[in-house]
Amino acid sequence: MPRSDGSRPGGGGLLVEVALPVPLDQFFTYRWEEAVGREGATSRPPAPGDLVGVPFGRRREVIGLVTGVSPSHDPAPVVDGHAVRSVGRLLPPAYALAPDRWQLATWLAEYYALPLGEVVPLFHPPTPGTRARATRTAAVDFPLHDSENVALTPAQQAAADSAFAQLRDGGGGVLLLHGVTGSGKTEVYLRVIGEALARGRSAIFLLPEIALTPQTIARITSRFGPVVAAIHSALPAGERCRVHEAAAAGEIRLVVGPRSALFAPVCDLGVIVVDEEHESSYRQEEKPRYHARHAALVRARAAGAVVILGSATPDLESWANGRSGRYRMFTLADRPVGELPRVELVDMRGEPAPDGFSPRLLAALDEALGAGRQAILYYNRRGFARALQCASCGAAESCPRCDIGLTWHLRPRRLLCHYCGYAQAAPPVCPHCGGREFLPAGGGTEKLEIALAAAFPAARLLRLDQDTTRRRGSHARILGAFAAGEAQLLVGTQMVAKGHHFPGVAVVGVMAADDGLTLPDFRADERAFQLLTQVAGRTGRRTPGLVIFQTFQPDHPLIQAAARHDYDAFAGPELLAREVLGYPPARRLLRLAVSARRQAVAEAAAMTLAAVVREGLAGEGRELLGPAPAVFERLQDRYRWQLLVKGSLGAERKRWLAACARALQARERGVEVALDIDPVGLY
Repeated sequence: MPRSDGSRPGGGGLLVEVALPVPLDQFFTYRWEEAVGREGATSRPPAPGDLVGVPFGRRREVIGLVTGVSPSHDPAPVVDGHAVRSVGRLLPPAYALAPDRWQLATWLAEYYALPLGEVVPLFHPPTPGTRARATRTAAVDFPLHDSENVALTPAQQAAADSAFAQLRDGGGGVLLLHGVTGSGKTEVYLRVIGEALARGRSAIFLLPEIALTPQTIARITSRFGPVVAAIHSALPAGERCRVHEAAAAGEIRLVVGPRSALFAPVCDLGVIVVDEEHESSYRQEEKPRYHARHAALVRARAAGAVVILGSATPDLESWANGRSGRYRMFTLADRPVGELPRVELVDMRGEPAPDGFSPRLLAALDEALGAGRQAILYYNRRGFARALQCASCGAAESCPRCDIGLTWHLRPRRLLCHYCGYAQAAPPVCPHCGGREFLPAGGGTEKLEIALAAAFPAARLLRLDQDTTRRRGSHARILGAFAAGEAQLLVGTQMVAKGHHFPGVAVVGVMAADDGLTLPDFRADERAFQLLTQVAGRTGRRTPGLVIFQTFQPDHPLIQAAARHDYDAFAGPELLAREVLGYPPARRLLRLAVSARRQAVAEAAAMTLAAVVREGLAGEGRELLGPAPAVFERLQDRYRWQLLVKGSLGAERKRWLAACARALQARERGVEVALDIDPVGLY
């Protein structure tokens, strides 16, 4: 562990033990040559917690974490029959892992059964030392609709006072702030952050999406000034290095951004805010897999910092922790300004709906636009049509690399797989029957945009989805224009549902409120409820708002609960069902995902792994499900199988499972095995 007093071992020849970001559960030994000049070298020798650049295999430099240093009296040391290579450079102190980040790194490696080296890239920008270049994205000025002088409601004040007390005590703690949309959760966050800064401490503000960063940064910077900076993957590497180094120097004291911001080296961390804590985007699905909400609790505990988890629709695991008293839970049941919107259910069974719009929704949009107000349309499907079907036989093209139908896009005109990116032109003839006529089936945001433009030609319209936000800065430009009132209609996917504050919005239309209810995943209903509640909350911020749910299941309990803004009505029965079925939060869950290019190889490997796991965990009170094909059995030209383990597993058992996965991969060429601890999806 790094020395908290900053002292270092004495000079002379040293052997340095380094954890490298490679899939090998071991450390690597290098030598430190004090007298050899090198880029970035200093007079100090390396110590545990430092980052170093070292050669590895044919790669000239890999960034690794120093885990140990020992003296060496051999001028040419040999380890395992190989001459020990030299450390290339010692990175500046700004990149060293202070005790709270060191503890977080070791926890991530232990909890997620990863080699320590695989978590190292989380703690530094892509290329440490890269010079910052001026970003090409102009800053977007978002209209600010609040003031730090606003009086807190009694419920807001109670939550803030609890966090103030924990800051004074210096022992940290976790607050779950359950507040309806527009209830002033952000004002509580900012008051607590302000208290931390006044005490000379720092803060991290986590957001689920890069799209939310510009508006949040504008709001926070207006409150706290130049000590605020954003950090996220869309920034140039040099700019991320600049923010990283300024945070380590104490010049930046509040870092804002998505999950990667959690690892910023802020000094004397006092507060971590996890806004919209229920969002699945806090979970990183590529290696190293981790959940930023869980990691935030660990870093805060190591730093003696307060964590505030905020949401109108808390993750059910957080909700259970709040009910049990593990977290201190505060409820903001009302909006300080405005009121919760009225929700109307439109039964689409037998309803005439040209272009997907019910007459009621069209009338509501016309009324809002006529009054000079704005509207948001939510449809969680990209493209123009879900499929391009042959008019003769009804067949539709599928992705040759995935078991997924291709979506039809007009701009540019192509069939696209939304999972692997495969694209092709529309076929001239049907490969099944030779037919030459094709019809678009279903809809998407692109079709919705065209239909709205035809229905309301005088209104300016913006679309917010993955297709319109590929260029750097596009999120900020689109949201900034809508916030400034430069457009009256905003159409989009989930991006429009998450945390935006647009007081001018009078109507929100949800095109398919029952979308997602039938997905084969135990969290499907929870996600559907969260999305409906969140998107409904985008209206009614200043004046009365209206939400229209178009649905084929108006009597569904989840739809009814979302229409009443009633989280308890959803959460109670859902928690009971999870208890009966043995899913989180009632029991822990682990997934072993096996994939291979050939279907038979993937199935055989999954069966072999399942037999080993069943034998190894026999008699320990855990339930094993599978192996079985994944919901989407083939993605990116790989066949996928999975095995689920229900029940708690200690670090030793998880390490054993990770070793089983590595052994299978080593033995079966072309087989990949992923150990997924606390998975958020089972697709």
